[in-house]
Order: sequence, then C-alpha cells, then structure tokens
Amino acid sequence: MKPTIANGSRTSSTCLPARGWTLLELLITISIIGIILGFFVPPIVSRITMNAKIGATRREMYELRLAIVGNPDITAGGEYADVGFYGDVGRYPRHLIELLTNRPDTTNYVYPGREAIPVWDPFTKTGWHGPYVRDDGEQGFLYDAWDMPYRIITDNLGTPIGIRSAGPDGRWFGEAGVTENDDITVLF
Repeated sequence: MKPTIANGSRTSSTCLPARGWTLLELLITISIIGIILGFFVPPIVSRITMNAKIGATRREMYELRLAIVGNPDITAGGEYADVGFYGDVGRYPRHLIELLTNRPDTTNYVYPGREAIPVWDPFTKTGWHGPYVRDDGEQGFLYDAWDMPYRIITDNLGTPIGIRSAGPDGRWFGEAGVTENDDITVLF
C-alpha cells in the first residue's frame, strides 16, 4: 500500500538512484592494487624459487650420498644389496666423476689421485660396478642448482665425510668476506 497525503493524493516512492563506480575510480583502484603487488610479489617469487633450488640441491646431494655409501635399507638374503661406490671399490671417490666412469683418467677432470679404477670382479665382489649415477649427457650431477660444483669434504685426516654445496650465494663459507654460512652439507 502506497503512502497517501492528508488530502488523499498518492506520492511516488522515495528511492535514491543507484550509484555505480565510474571508469576513473576503477582505473585508480586497479592501479593501486598493481603497485602494491609490484612491491610484494617479486620477493615472494624469489623466495619460493630459492627454496625450490635448495630443496633440489639437497635431494641431489642425498642421491649422491646413496651412490657413494649405498642404501643400508636394501638387503637380499640378509646381506646389503646396495653398497654403493665405497662398498664396491673399497674407498671413497676422489672426485664425483668416478661415480659415472671407472676411467676418470680419460676425462677432462684433473684431481689428485686420478687413476683408472679396477673393474668389477664377480668372485671377489670388488671393483667398480657402476655407473652409480645417471648422466644427463652434461655431467649435471657434478653441479648444484646454482651451477657451482659440489665439493667432497674431508676430516682432519683427509678421510671424506660428506658433500658440500656453496648454497644460494655461490660462495663457500670460510672464504674471505663470506660471513653467512648458507652452504648445504650432507654427511656420509
């Protein structure tokens, strides 16, 4: 029922016209949101990318560790079935290229103690029984996600104890001017 005035005439309903956004207001709002996102999105994407590279490097280093010392969880007939390079050859690799070839002396990699490794002898169960890693054709397993070579780290007696990556900054902790230790280390 519509309201009526005292003299009996009807009035129209009193609604205000609907007010929308103007094109200018929309453009300003979208511009402000774009500016805010421009400040916050790049650092977030950078952090996500860095964390992904750290994770990929750690996974690859654990795979290298398994290639070197084997996996004690894999057994056959009560004996370890995956003894890795160390179990087969009787020593740790002097360079990671030895996980790929038993003839590191024919590669371009120069390192102390570079020599041919004896081939597998099925009777004594000793010798190089690899390859222990998969090769992508470019020896990618030698480098971390930042294209820095891995290093085999040793204790005070020279015995290998693990693998190290320089980490996100690409510089080894302990070098001149490096104050933050972001190196990634996996021990054998």
